[in-house]
Amino acid sequence: MALLAFALVRDLVGWIPRSASAVGVVAGPLALLGYLVGALPFDRVLGRRRRSDDPAPAAAAAAVATLLVTSVAWDVAQAAAPGAQYSSAVGAFSNQALGAWVSVALWTGAAAVVGHLAPVWRGFRGGDGVAPAGALALAHAPVVFAVAVGAFLAATAATARPRLALLACLPPAVAFAYGAWLLDLPSGWGVTHGPELTLWVVVVSGILLAGNWRRRADGPYLGKGNSAV
Repeated sequence: MALLAFALVRDLVGWIPRSASAVGVVAGPLALLGYLVGALPFDRVLGRRRRSDDPAPAAAAAAVATLLVTSVAWDVAQAAAPGAQYSSAVGAFSNQALGAWVSVALWTGAAAVVGHLAPVWRGFRGGDGVAPAGALALAHAPVVFAVAVGAFLAATAATARPRLALLACLPPAVAFAYGAWLLDLPSGWGVTHGPELTLWVVVVSGILLAGNWRRRADGPYLGKGNSAV
């Protein structure tokens, strides 16, 4: 059903008028859609079907759903953009400008991370945001993702506390994103390193930090909370 809805949205993007204002009009609803997708209770649905407490399927479902909704946001915003050279508001202040559709996709994904951490129908107490944030970073900022994973593994080996290691890996990711922007480092298959990607990494890291700070003394983060744990 979700794949059918995804295909339907992709078919309907041709109906969107192309203008700068149209991008702004669709950005808000897409961010809301991202939040709602991130807040979906995959753990409850899959737990009932599989009769298991294993958090891995719910985490995988949250990651895939986040990538799907960002892909939808990318297509819709690209259809609304008046031309290939139309850049985002942040990109307008830099020679490393992103297309507006890339910006909309990134921030829709960030909204999905918020939804995962704070789903409205669970009293804003959800998962830890790791699955959607990790999927987004791997897809759009693979080098930053590799730095964060390396820092996480090193911190886990040093502390034996995965939750604390999660928090510890965020500052290196932010520092690397900023340095990659200044040095104009290659981005692999992801988004060009620049001001907007750096801002996005800062914001997503802040979201993860805020959502997991009160649980930093907990054990392994897998298995708690919303759709991913």
